[in-house]
Amino acid sequence: MRIKKNSLLIKIIFYNDIAIFLTSILIAVVVILTSFQDMEQRVEDTTKNKMNLLMGNYKSYFGEIRNDVYKEIAKYRINEGNQKVAEMLKYNLLKEDFRNYYNSVITIISSDGELLAEYGNKGNLGTLTEDNIHILLETSTKKEFEELGYYLAEVQGKIYGRVVIPYGTEDITYYLVVSIPINKDFLTSLTEGLELSSKDKVYFVTNSSDKSELQAKFFFSHRTYREILRKDYKNYYLNKKINGLSYYVGIYNLIGYNDSYLGSFVISLSKEKVTEEKLMTAIYIGILVLLIMIISSTVSSKVFRKLLLPLSQIADLADKISNGEKVEDIKVVGQGEIRTLSISFKEMIEKLNVAQEDLTIQNKELVRNIEKIEAIDKLLMGMNIEQDTFKTIKKLVNGFTSEVGLGYSRAMYFRYSRENDYLIGEEISINRTLKEESRKGFKFQLKNLKELILFTKVPINNESLLAKSFREQKIIYKNDDGYKYDLGNDVLKAVGLKNFFIFPIHGAGKFSGVVLVDNYTKDVRINQEELELLNLLSMNFSIGINNKEIVLDTLESQRVMTIEKLATRFLKLRGEVVDKLLKCVDSENPGEKIIEELTTIKPYLARIKEDNESLKFYSEEKEERYERVCLDKIINEAIEKYSKRFKSENISVSFFNATSGSVLGSRKQLEKVIKELIENACNALLNKKNNRRIDIILSKRRINEKIELKIIDNGEGISAKQLEDIYEPFVSYSPQTLGLGLFFVHKIIKDHGGVIKHFSEEGNSTEVKITLNAYKEEV
Repeated sequence: MRIKKNSLLIKIIFYNDIAIFLTSILIAVVVILTSFQDMEQRVEDTTKNKMNLLMGNYKSYFGEIRNDVYKEIAKYRINEGNQKVAEMLKYNLLKEDFRNYYNSVITIISSDGELLAEYGNKGNLGTLTEDNIHILLETSTKKEFEELGYYLAEVQGKIYGRVVIPYGTEDITYYLVVSIPINKDFLTSLTEGLELSSKDKVYFVTNSSDKSELQAKFFFSHRTYREILRKDYKNYYLNKKINGLSYYVGIYNLIGYNDSYLGSFVISLSKEKVTEEKLMTAIYIGILVLLIMIISSTVSSKVFRKLLLPLSQIADLADKISNGEKVEDIKVVGQGEIRTLSISFKEMIEKLNVAQEDLTIQNKELVRNIEKIEAIDKLLMGMNIEQDTFKTIKKLVNGFTSEVGLGYSRAMYFRYSRENDYLIGEEISINRTLKEESRKGFKFQLKNLKELILFTKVPINNESLLAKSFREQKIIYKNDDGYKYDLGNDVLKAVGLKNFFIFPIHGAGKFSGVVLVDNYTKDVRINQEELELLNLLSMNFSIGINNKEIVLDTLESQRVMTIEKLATRFLKLRGEVVDKLLKCVDSENPGEKIIEELTTIKPYLARIKEDNESLKFYSEEKEERYERVCLDKIINEAIEKYSKRFKSENISVSFFNATSGSVLGSRKQLEKVIKELIENACNALLNKKNNRRIDIILSKRRINEKIELKIIDNGEGISAKQLEDIYEPFVSYSPQTLGLGLFFVHKIIKDHGGVIKHFSEEGNSTEVKITLNAYKEEV
């Protein structure tokens, strides 16, 4: 078999060597770390054992002193003289153990704390004085002293261990005190028998300011020193560098009679030998890993070469296939994986046929996309956007699920409510063919879907997919289950969305929103070509909607201009007539007949004058300056202005104020709105005999920063027919009005970016609800 540079054999051997190398390295690292940990643990265990021996020697030292003193003190009588007793006791103890008792001081104290005798090494005399004898007496009565038999004290920068033994008769009690200086020599005597090597170190550190001893706060790091001071136990262990060398350190803390830290015995075992062992272990394991790699690589190369020889026949067949030669049948050769490979080649011919079938399927997918293009074309051609926007949107929703249209499973339309800043479910359409497929999902996902969607609200100010699609005005699609995504409402996670997309509808005025479309229970995925077709549909639909909005705005502008021209044409004449008639009525000596006639038309003339003023206000061309306006002030001023009428007509008015109602707008125009609505409410109460009432409520929504104003009267109400065209100009059901008031109220609120709605039933109360954007400082 000829081996090429890019042959499979070389690649297999290469990757196999990499696997052997990585495995060997991993095993080596684990073994080395385990060995190192075991070595470290041995050093720790050795240090702890030696520290335990040191503590045993330390405690037994004071026990031996007590035993020696008890044996000697029994030989003396109390009347022999205290100084003599102290000298003889020191002499006999020196004979017993010269090294241990050479620096000791024998002191005799009375039970009243009087120093009676003292004898010993001059350098340690005078450590017991009248200032600290009371400490000795107090400490020797504690329970802890009875258990230990000694205590530690610091005097003049030196640490002393004191053994106190009472002696005497029933009438007289003396205290015999043996004081032993605790220093480095004392520590050295305790380390005999610990079998320390020449590289191991023993230190005595003290907390005092005596410069002849090692200072604990300098010997230990600041952190270690603080931890030692905080410990409530005496043993402490750590790794420490001393003169650049590594040691494992065991520390025995010396605690005074008042639980204060006095110093420490320190045993430091050298880790130099451990470091050498670590290095040798790493070298041995590295050599072993290298040998394993060489042997494994050599063996695997020979094995793979033998196993892959039958591949040459398969390679020849592969060359024939790549050159386009037809291979009717492939002979199965080799064993194991080679045989499997031969079978795979045999199956490859069959898969080529399957690939041909896949091409056929792709052609069908292409035909499906073409059909979708035709369906979109028919859908756009069949929509008469200029007639009714909602019917057009409904037709679009049905077109998504129609089998002669786009053929999706379900489509759900959510209309945007500017008043509440919510997407509200309003319309659904389900493909008729889903009746046969309904067993694949839950019944409520089809039969009760309309009820679920109609009560579903999605806030527009969050990061859900529906809100994002509406805000960014782009199609969002997911070839996945809908429960995995945030759609803005948990109900939408339960309706069984499958391979869905969100189609935004913008530029449709109050019918703006989104359409949620999916392939319910189907595995039909949304591809890129399909997305481009949907973008084409969205673009054409939006253009049509925007054109309609432009036409509607133009018509409304023309209508307003017509009203302004009409007002300008007749105002002057009507104004002059009204003024003359009023002067005639108010003159001092008019004819009785003229007065009688004019008096009958005076109320109508006053109304005409008021209509003139209203028409003048709206017909004059002016640029309104928008500013911060507080609605509560305007309402209070209006209530004050109408107070006489309220009183004369027996109308009860209540104003519930929960906010200042700050908005950005024209104060003059908003005053006109409040005046017109209060005027209408008063007129609605004229036919009511008693209990006439008007409620005004001003509040602020915290969720979407909206100002809400409600004006409610308990008058005669408005019929459903009147509500349909209540905002149309020159439509009035009272012969005394022109029918322009609510038209201009609606226009003012719309110009301020708000919403106004009337709710009423004939014979019942009427509620006017206005929603405006709250004022913001950054606006």
